[in-house]
Amino acid sequence: MEALQALFEEQPDVDGIGLAGMPTGTPGMPGPQEEPYDVYAFSDQEDEPFMTLEP
Repeated sequence: MEALQALFEEQPDVDGIGLAGMPTGTPGMPGPQEEPYDVYAFSDQEDEPFMTLEP
């Protein structure tokens, strides 16, 4: 939720955000978050770092 809240507050000029790899602790994946999540923003089929979520 932290990444979505930042997206709505900052309103950057991007098409969306994503978290690749289905890491442990994300919705639908078992276990707690064990590593930082690197969230990416994407637009025009290009991606760039958006934020890192620490465990």
